Amino acid sequence: FFFLGRWRQPGGRCRGARVPQMHSTSFGVSDKLQSELQRACGGAAVGGLQIHIRNETFELGETLPTVSVPALLKAAITPLLDERAPCYLLLSLQSEWALASWVPDAAGVRDKMLYSSGREALRKAFASLGSLSYEAHWAGKGEAD
Repeated sequence: FFFLGRWRQPGGRCRGARVPQMHSTSFGVSDKLQSELQRACGGAAVGGLQIHIRNETFELGETLPTVSVPALLKAAITPLLDERAPCYLLLSLQSEWALASWVPDAAGVRDKMLYSSGREALRKAFASLGSLSYEAHWAGKGEAD
C-alpha cells in the first residue's frame, strides 16, 4: 500500500456488521454516518469514508469506492483534501481499517483544535471495535503519498 510506511499500527480489524453507538462527552454521530459504518463493517464494498465535524457531530462526507490498486485510492483521496477544511478519512486496507486525519496548515485554529480532540473520540470509538489497524495525521497533501 502506497503510504503504509507513514501509519502507526495500533492493531485490530472490523469484526462484524454491528457497529455500536459511538459515545463521547463532546461528539455525536449522525444517523447517515452510523448507517454507512454498519454497512462497511458488514462487508459492503466501501473503500473509505470521509468524515466531517459539524455542530460537534461526526457526519458522513463522501464514500470512496473499493479499489485494488493503491494509485487509484490515492487518486480518489486527493480531491477530498481541501486546503482549508479538515476531515477524517476511514480507509479500507483489505480486511483492516485505517484512520487518517487531514488537518491542513491553513485551517483555522478552532478547526485544528476541534479535529484534534475529535480524532481521539473517533479513534477510541473504533478501538472499541478492534477495527483500526493504522493511523496517520496529514497537514499537507504531500504527506498523503
